[in-house]
Amino acid sequence: MIVLENVSKVFPAKNNEVIAVDKANIHVKKGEIHGVIGYSGAGKSTLIRCVNLLERPTSGKIYINGEEITSIPPHKLDNARRKIGMIFQGFNLLKTATVYDNIAIPLKLIGIDKAEVKARTEKYLEIVGLADKHQSYPSQLSGGQKQRVAIARALAQEPEILLSDEATSALDPETTESILDLLLKINEEFGITILLITHEMNVIQKICDYVYVLESGKIVEHGTTIDLFSNPQKPTTTKFLGTIAQRNLSPSLISQLNLTGSVQRLTFTGDIAGEPLLAEMSKRFAVVPNILAANIIELKNGVIGNLVVHVAGEKEEVENALLFIHEQGVGTEELEGQN
Repeated sequence: MIVLENVSKVFPAKNNEVIAVDKANIHVKKGEIHGVIGYSGAGKSTLIRCVNLLERPTSGKIYINGEEITSIPPHKLDNARRKIGMIFQGFNLLKTATVYDNIAIPLKLIGIDKAEVKARTEKYLEIVGLADKHQSYPSQLSGGQKQRVAIARALAQEPEILLSDEATSALDPETTESILDLLLKINEEFGITILLITHEMNVIQKICDYVYVLESGKIVEHGTTIDLFSNPQKPTTTKFLGTIAQRNLSPSLISQLNLTGSVQRLTFTGDIAGEPLLAEMSKRFAVVPNILAANIIELKNGVIGNLVVHVAGEKEEVENALLFIHEQGVGTEELEGQN
């Protein structure tokens, strides 16, 4: 549905070029929700603006539903763009127009007849839960309501793809949750493919099937959400995970606890997260597991449990116990700092 092949965007600068996006490869299948996460300045906004050619890539190809849109001349792009809706962090609503007109005006501008404009506007206001606000103005709405209007405006053109540019970053946590629920509803009921960018890991956690980690314009890691949450490979990914759940104890804290034996991070995924494997481990081997930290993360498509455990006992027994638990499908990683 959305394919980026070696897409780069380079901006000229006074003394040097600025590479905002560097050979990005993305493949979003129809009906999936993919997220691109990165810190400020990573190139996220430039990347997503390349998808609908608001920014034309310096090199590379972009395909939408099998059509290479990077080969379409600028004056013929309107039809291709109608397949792609977009919602923005700043809402981009007309301040002097009512909620109804913010949705209806773009439809009128592309030549949709009056009856169809009315039907679509009313339909999508109902879907986003704002049917009673049709005569309100943006200044009379909360941030979450403004974003719902923006989503309704994007949906009213009945796109196949929805792009989200930090759509929840200006909202409070409760409103963010409601907007994410709305995006999930839209994806499930209409089968709309969604590509979003964010710097909030909880957004990825809640709704994404697949995630790309962007750093200095490069995709440094990518995979299914459950794979990245359970086994991150890059420091940037690990830092982002640390914003929603404690996965480690610092080496200095482990050292202060004056622990002998092994301190391990154990990662449980899927059904294993509910199994009493530590109890079984202590029954089978002469070891004593002591939980130092724990959390469970609920993802769109699964559950991940993280435990930081001190396993006390003779070296051979500890090694055999960890081998046993690893064979049950539990990820194991020794943490630094123990004596």
